[in-house]
Amino acid sequence: MLLTATLDTGERTLPVRIRNLSERGALIDARVLPTAGTRLKLMRGRLTAVGELAWESDGQGGLTFDRPIVVASWVQKLGHSGQQRVDATVAALRENGTVPRNLQRPASQDSLPVLSAALDQICERLAGISGISVEMGEELVKLDTIAQSLRHLATGRRY
Repeated sequence: MLLTATLDTGERTLPVRIRNLSERGALIDARVLPTAGTRLKLMRGRLTAVGELAWESDGQGGLTFDRPIVVASWVQKLGHSGQQRVDATVAALRENGTVPRNLQRPASQDSLPVLSAALDQICERLAGISGISVEMGEELVKLDTIAQSLRHLATGRRY
């Protein structure tokens, strides 16, 4: 399992990868983790789980959640209504390197909520690629953090 997420300690926000997930906790890894016993929020898209870092060693840590989560919601790949347009655009770019005018996004759709949602979807699809390298996973975590920042700017809500 490789899911991107963000860990919020109240003092800082860290990109993490979820390696294993259950109703009551998760195994995560990251370049930097807080010390064991730190209270935190694990965030993935619009989902949050509040808990504590039970242990930390060599870039991995175990989280325990205060309340059970619905694992299926956390691992669910989300599609979006514009997927056909995205697929057609990618095909056009591969074929001749340009995007036909009928597939170009109107400027009115370049709002923060739309951009945030689009970036969330890209992160979801990339996280679902099997055999992703550690380096690509780290970059994906960074993208997910950017998506969450955009969502915060768009909604004014932090979580």
